[in-house]
Amino acid sequence: MAEENELQRLEDFVSTLLQKFNDLQDENKELTERLQRREATIETLQGDLASMKDERGDISTRVSNLIGKIEEWESSIDESDGESASEATDETSKDSGVQGKLFSADA
Repeated sequence: MAEENELQRLEDFVSTLLQKFNDLQDENKELTERLQRREATIETLQGDLASMKDERGDISTRVSNLIGKIEEWESSIDESDGESASEATDETSKDSGVQGKLFSADA
């Protein structure tokens, strides 16, 4: 009788271990799938980030080129319009920088 009780306890113990093992395998499978989804998301986001950095660089270059063209235009106006620039000194002294020259009444 005692041997049968011990055998029953052993069977219960093994059943519990097997159930826990199966539960852990299921949890491991779920976590592995979740990790794979997150890794895919990270790859997508890294690609988006790289593309946005490239786009930002392109935009920066284009803006720099536009500013350069505006500055060249302003300097060509200053050179060709030397007399009127000296007459308008009072008016342009109120404005400063590129925008002041670009948006002054004389321009």
